[in-house]
Amino acid sequence: MLLIKKSMDIIDLISWCTNTGKNLSGCRIENIYWSGHYWLFKLRCPNRGKTLLKIEPGIRIHLSMVEPREKGIDRIAAYFRKYIRGCRIRQIDMPWWERIVRLTIECHDRVLMIYNEIIPRGFLVITDEDNKILYANRFEKLRDREIKRGQIYHPPPLRPSLTAMSTDKLRGLLLRGKDLVRGIVKGWGLPGYIAEEILLRAGLYDSKSAKPSIITDKDIATLRDKLNELLDEAYRGKGYLIYIDNRLEVITAYKPILYTELYEAEIKETNTLDEALDPYFSQYEKRFAEKQEESRILSEISRLKKSYEKLCKTIDEYKAKAEKMEKISDILQTNYQLFEKLLECIDQARKESGWKKVSEKCPGIDSVNPSEGKILVKVRGEPVEIDVRLGAWKNILEMRRKAGELRGKARRAKDEAEKLLKRIQELEEKKSKIETRITKGLRPKHWYEKYHWLITSEGFLVIGGRDAGQNETIVRKYLSSEDIFLHAEIHGGPATVIKTTGKNPGIKSIEEAAIIAACYSRGWKEGMGALDVFWVKGDQVSKSPPSGEYIAKGAFMVYGKKRFLRVEMKLALGIEEIDDPIYGVYQRVIIGPEYLVRQRSLAYVVLIPGEHRGKELADKIMAMLRNRANTTLSITSEEIMYRVPGPSRIIKADKGETYNN
Repeated sequence: MLLIKKSMDIIDLISWCTNTGKNLSGCRIENIYWSGHYWLFKLRCPNRGKTLLKIEPGIRIHLSMVEPREKGIDRIAAYFRKYIRGCRIRQIDMPWWERIVRLTIECHDRVLMIYNEIIPRGFLVITDEDNKILYANRFEKLRDREIKRGQIYHPPPLRPSLTAMSTDKLRGLLLRGKDLVRGIVKGWGLPGYIAEEILLRAGLYDSKSAKPSIITDKDIATLRDKLNELLDEAYRGKGYLIYIDNRLEVITAYKPILYTELYEAEIKETNTLDEALDPYFSQYEKRFAEKQEESRILSEISRLKKSYEKLCKTIDEYKAKAEKMEKISDILQTNYQLFEKLLECIDQARKESGWKKVSEKCPGIDSVNPSEGKILVKVRGEPVEIDVRLGAWKNILEMRRKAGELRGKARRAKDEAEKLLKRIQELEEKKSKIETRITKGLRPKHWYEKYHWLITSEGFLVIGGRDAGQNETIVRKYLSSEDIFLHAEIHGGPATVIKTTGKNPGIKSIEEAAIIAACYSRGWKEGMGALDVFWVKGDQVSKSPPSGEYIAKGAFMVYGKKRFLRVEMKLALGIEEIDDPIYGVYQRVIIGPEYLVRQRSLAYVVLIPGEHRGKELADKIMAMLRNRANTTLSITSEEIMYRVPGPSRIIKADKGETYNN
């Protein structure tokens, strides 16, 4: 995939700050993470709930539904956590006609500002209210400014707004380019796709390769009008995803005529610019993650190959030494009498004249080592160390023993080499699957996924609380009078709701929803085999207690007739693969009755209450799913663990009906 846009342009940022930025005023910063190349702000916003804001200098700032595959803390995130966690966003704006976004943060008794420079090699700078630099993603002295603690923050050299510039100045800037389109790119500072868009709208596209000097004042005025036209469209806050040959190539904050008329592109309009920015930059994140993972794997493969080559060389050396010793021991055995006479000569010379005379009296000796009782002799040109204390036969046996040791070392080294080779092959295979695994692993997180959830066979969304706080939220915020409310007949269970959206769910959907009410209740942890679940209309549930009584957090009152279902404590868990028209193909964990999960999954398991728990259980489930799905799985054990009700036993594992043949 060729992503034409490498970063947000000036029109994107004007649109984003005017719409999204304005709506983030009052949001509280709950936490900050480092993803490896951008910072993720978890915000809690009035009337919006949890919101994810991604900030990356030189690239972007936008809201996202996609969490990074891995997140941690770097020094900037640590600084933010110390000084702005728990603070609120007062304002987000663009102080200049430049790709710099300023976040003004209210922190108790002081105000801080964060400047995100979305320009090449841009900085992320934190200042106080007087613009004095407190911290930055890097400190550097540049030709025209210095990013350093204690210095006043200055942006890079700024140009005046194009929309307020005179015709003569606009003309002068155009002359910086060799042709008209490059004059707009280089002189006006707009990317090529915007330059071509305004030329097309101005009726000057056919002259884009002409010299800028031929353009008239009227043409310049028309170009400025068309730029204002783009800005007017951008203020509406919509986004446009542009697909060429079914590939997402670029996004804009205005409806692009260029791509529809000249490139026959498919345009998908989104309600907000963030809805276009998020999937677009999710593709960028995938490419970035692929390169990072590939680099890591290639580095590991290179290291293992060096170890393998070194081990192979060592094996050859062991074998060569063993063969040499075996050959010499055979020669000594064949010439046993001569060898024995040599040792007798050495023994006699040593006794009569000491070690100094041994070489003179016994021919064939190269050197002696009195301290160790050893001599060095040549056997058919090969130097051989002999221990004069052992005698002829024991020397031969010792050589064969050492040769055997070397053969053993060679075998063990060969086993290690085979393990290294197998690991290299595994990494090569893993490298070939990087794109699939990462592409399917980065996915949007929908609002309902923080709860227990499923989609019924009739298409109804079911949500259930994970704790008393979520039960409270579900009843107060999400339960409408026409919805269906379910709860297990046991203390300690999820408030479960079928969102009907004005339609009437059948008994099948109610039975499927009851799985959440029963299996995620305390009954699972207690090892129960079945449990009764009641269901009522939403208007039968109230948070208002009878006069003089109190309802605890997460509790509720149910009025009128209840209908009951008997639910077997059995839960299927599988991997669903979704081909989303915006975010592409991704995978997620689904749960429900076996028939429903089987229909929608690549592979699945069936659980009942049992004795296995935690990561050990999740890893076991993950291995079973991986063995049965005929594709790369991007789901992690942690995602599996998040959806397991409690201590469990696996009673079945099988491929699903969406299994890739």
